[in-house]
Amino acid sequence: MRALVAALGLALGLVAGGPQALAQGDAPAPEPGAADEADAAAGDEDTSGDGGAEDGASAGASADAADADDADDAANADDTTDPDDADPLLPLRTTQMCIDETIANRLTVKRQRREAVDRLFVKQARHELSAMGGYYSSDLFSGTYVASGSYTYHITEHFAVEFGGSYTNANADIIRAVEDRRATVIDNEFERVILAESLLLWSPVYGKLRLGGTILRFDLNAGVGVGVVDAATSRGAAGVAGVGMKLFLGRALAIRIDARNHVFQQELLDSQFLVNDVSITSGLSLFLPFQN
Repeated sequence: MRALVAALGLALGLVAGGPQALAQGDAPAPEPGAADEADAAAGDEDTSGDGGAEDGASAGASADAADADDADDAANADDTTDPDDADPLLPLRTTQMCIDETIANRLTVKRQRREAVDRLFVKQARHELSAMGGYYSSDLFSGTYVASGSYTYHITEHFAVEFGGSYTNANADIIRAVEDRRATVIDNEFERVILAESLLLWSPVYGKLRLGGTILRFDLNAGVGVGVVDAATSRGAAGVAGVGMKLFLGRALAIRIDARNHVFQQELLDSQFLVNDVSITSGLSLFLPFQN
């Protein structure tokens, strides 16, 4: 019985203190003949001790995993902290500064670079038919009306070629006054004048303007070209230059305003003159095809 008690004491010493307790001689020395029984008992206790160690390691791993989950929950709780409860001395995070998603999206759009948008009215590769009327001012004759028409082909949005013709008359009020002093009579006081011209048009400006409650698109153009004049007082070549403006209505119509200067030689009263006749016209233009 004493040998059994000694073996149990030795086993308990190994479990509680490990090899250090045995080395320090805390446990009493076993009596002779009890070594085998003590070894057997110690083997049983070592086996049970190993199982306890494994259980302890498993419990420790579970505790570590639970601590990691708690740390993640705490981090998520910090991310969703109300900005009003945050420490005023600490800088706010980006997500806390832009709480409203709508405002954040607007700020993002404003930061983006603005680029040119496509034209609402496209002229490239389209045909333009125009009918116009207006006032014709002559150097040697009185001012009178003018009617004109033109065909324009738009090569690009900026360049186009135009062929046009105009009809007016040589109002001879001034010449009649001169001839009255000479006691002569003019055969035809309203001699017809026909002008034909071809121009290269350049449109450097395209924009929009508000007219009342409507927004209109427009462009400005300049042109230069040559022409011919058929009149009783002049038959020959002419130089043509001018500027114009178009207000686009929808996708196929436009209001057109043009000012043209015609330079040519004119003969009157046995004298030749280099004249600059100016015409100011306005009218409508139809673009084909009807869609861009």
